[in-house]
Amino acid sequence: MRFAVWLLVGVFVLPSVAGCLYNTEIDSCVDGRVRLNDECVVGEWVVIPIDFKSYDQYNVSEGDLVRLTFDPVSFGHYVPDTFHLEDYGISEQLSDEGIVQIDFLANRVGEFSYSSKGLCRVDIPGAGEVVVDCSIYCGETENGRSGVFSVNPFET
Repeated sequence: MRFAVWLLVGVFVLPSVAGCLYNTEIDSCVDGRVRLNDECVVGEWVVIPIDFKSYDQYNVSEGDLVRLTFDPVSFGHYVPDTFHLEDYGISEQLSDEGIVQIDFLANRVGEFSYSSKGLCRVDIPGAGEVVVDCSIYCGETENGRSGVFSVNPFET
């Protein structure tokens, strides 16, 4: 009998208590705030989709909360493995399996170079889609992309 009581407590009571003790603030922010580096900060995201085929220069304003999104569905023939924005200390592995987001505060004015390394995806008749070295298929000199990320001074 005692075992049955403890079993019921373990199955029904403990999960409820754990739910009450769980801090939902860890996962979400409220009142016009977003989560940046484990903190809730006032603002909203400036979302910039990076597809490595449309643009090589992106512009934001000083103080913007920037969310770079990398969605493999939007990539053309270039399939990136990495993304580097070194002056902001960003160096991330990318995946062709799902969306990757990189968040940061644009707190320094200037033009900052970004780069990426990867391979090229091509459709070969009879063989289907394959991933190859870009210099072999496309004649590119390197397996990468680069561009400029500009942070403009905040205007009041």
